[in-house]
Amino acid sequence: MIDYAYLNARISIFAGRLLSEARLTELLNQPLGTIQGIDDTTIDQNLIEQAWLMRMLGDFQVLVRPLSGAPRELLMYWFHKWDIANLKTIVRGKIAGLSADAISAQLLELGQLSALPIEQLLRTEDIGELLRRLEKSPYGNIARQARHLFEKDHQLYSLDAAIDRHYLLGFVQRIRVLDSKQRQHFSSLISIMMDRFNLLWLLRYRFAYNLSAAETYYLLVPTPYLLNRNRLQRLVELNSLQEVLAQLPEPFYSLLLDTDNTFSVDKRLTMKMQQLAELTLKLQSFTLAKVFAYVLLREMEMQRVMAILKGKKLNLNQKIILSAAGI
Repeated sequence: MIDYAYLNARISIFAGRLLSEARLTELLNQPLGTIQGIDDTTIDQNLIEQAWLMRMLGDFQVLVRPLSGAPRELLMYWFHKWDIANLKTIVRGKIAGLSADAISAQLLELGQLSALPIEQLLRTEDIGELLRRLEKSPYGNIARQARHLFEKDHQLYSLDAAIDRHYLLGFVQRIRVLDSKQRQHFSSLISIMMDRFNLLWLLRYRFAYNLSAAETYYLLVPTPYLLNRNRLQRLVELNSLQEVLAQLPEPFYSLLLDTDNTFSVDKRLTMKMQQLAELTLKLQSFTLAKVFAYVLLREMEMQRVMAILKGKKLNLNQKIILSAAGI
């Protein structure tokens, strides 16, 4: 039997280590290297990101170890988003004509938790061969769908979209096999997370890449949440960001009413997702949703720290850095 008391205690300890907004703001006035505890202002940002990720993975391994069955499968599958990030780095590197060594230097080291055949993928000659090699891995279904789409139009954004879409379809499927009580605890957090993905993708594909309504809808992830199939079908037919936002159901309509670009929409939705994750983390009883909420908040913390580091390295205005970091 899973020791829920142990997991609940670990979550409480880990949650206490999350950086507050005040602490994140203080990072603006620290030297680059010392943010990661390394007294070296020339340290490569990739190494800092890797160190941050390894700390996060250590917590993840502690939390997932006592779990089994569908709960463990769900969290392990979510963790593989870092494999997906590495896969897309390899794809972009191949398209840009980079050497295997140059691509390898950009990858995150995930150790035994990775299921990606990285060495084989790095040795491939082109994207077609890369995706065929990937078909023999645990990501075979994602590879087949991505190859079909890439062979159709040879666009990088289509390949990115296909990889993300089929990865998230797998995540939604794993949510569905949880017992009803666990799904109920997950409901609000997963709903905002998936609705955010779909809305942002809809806005980008329709109005940044100028895809047709049918092409855009095909790239979205069908879910039972607020932005379900029927709503998405209606929204993709609209002709501007303002029209889409005006037709959103509550609470999205009020939340996004005065936004006028995709970046602002993303910021608002991310803040809402963070609030729901923090509320989930404060639940008195242990649920799998608490573990996921912590993992999500830790990932968001890492993204915000990396945004601050990047802004500092580029000598950007502090207000711009804070905005980019969502603070």
